[in-house]
Amino acid sequence: MPYLNRDQIIELINKKNIVSSEIINSLQLQPASLDLTLSSKCYRIKASFIPNERSISNIISELLLAKIDLKDEFLLEKNCIYLCELNEKLRLPKNIKGKANPKSTTGRLDIFTRIITEHGTEYDFINYNYKGKLFLEIIPQSFSIKIKKNTSLNQIRFYEKSDSDIQKKEQKISVHIKKGTVSAYKAKKITSSININKINYYHKEMYWEEIIPKEDYFIIEKDEFYILRSKEKIIIPNNTAAELEPFKDSFGNFRVHYAGFFDPGFGAKNGIPAVLELRAYDTPFIIRDGQLVGQLNYYKIDEIKNYYYGKKIKSNYHNQSLKLAKQFK
Repeated sequence: MPYLNRDQIIELINKKNIVSSEIINSLQLQPASLDLTLSSKCYRIKASFIPNERSISNIISELLLAKIDLKDEFLLEKNCIYLCELNEKLRLPKNIKGKANPKSTTGRLDIFTRIITEHGTEYDFINYNYKGKLFLEIIPQSFSIKIKKNTSLNQIRFYEKSDSDIQKKEQKISVHIKKGTVSAYKAKKITSSININKINYYHKEMYWEEIIPKEDYFIIEKDEFYILRSKEKIIIPNNTAAELEPFKDSFGNFRVHYAGFFDPGFGAKNGIPAVLELRAYDTPFIIRDGQLVGQLNYYKIDEIKNYYYGKKIKSNYHNQSLKLAKQFK
């Protein structure tokens, strides 16, 4: 099957196709992906970049503002650009490639991340036969965040064939907005920082404004960040993984859903909504109940018995509705 499952990722680790400066622990291994972790080496830089034919170390030396040691907790200021080397390195065979995405918590905290590879020509895609380090660009957008070495902000999936070979089906995703009820949260502008490693710790009212529309629509404001949920209840079968496309211009003048991976077993038997992260990027925009905001693509994988997304493997969002990141009470 095209997408690799947990057991097949373990096989890559055993064959040294995936190596790490730290021990890869079982918590990093998801049903169909691997959580990547930060090393102690991090840099604040002047601008984003794509390496193309240049080495990342040379580009860092040109763009460097400050070197950061993540052995201790460090505050990443919002709207600043950071580049962190990851613990994991890849030695992929010629028939395996990878694709990275922010973790769900990363998206819900409005932390913009993307993987950069040596001599890479695009973000988040790791080509067949890639051998080298992985770097993570991090841009906190709504909140300043505290991180440290071994924090995990993104994840990677591995697959064998081209996208056209592995797609199973598509599902349109729309937004749920209901008059007189809490239909969304909007990030507040002035807040204290958030420590990524503190779970169920922060009072949500200090960081988020509830959106209770008077009609079945509301206006999303330019450069503001919102958490909403889908109208559809999602069920990902145990032999399937899924990915929500980040956004399409044809759906509207906004970006939706930073974290696009859905693991086998998501939604179990009855289905649960997808949580959607949304930001208008040019002008204010009216969003209405039932409005299309994305497309969910389903992909076949080899099923792993008794290892699915959910309470059993301590998944954080297995019973979600309109749910904020796990750091909030």
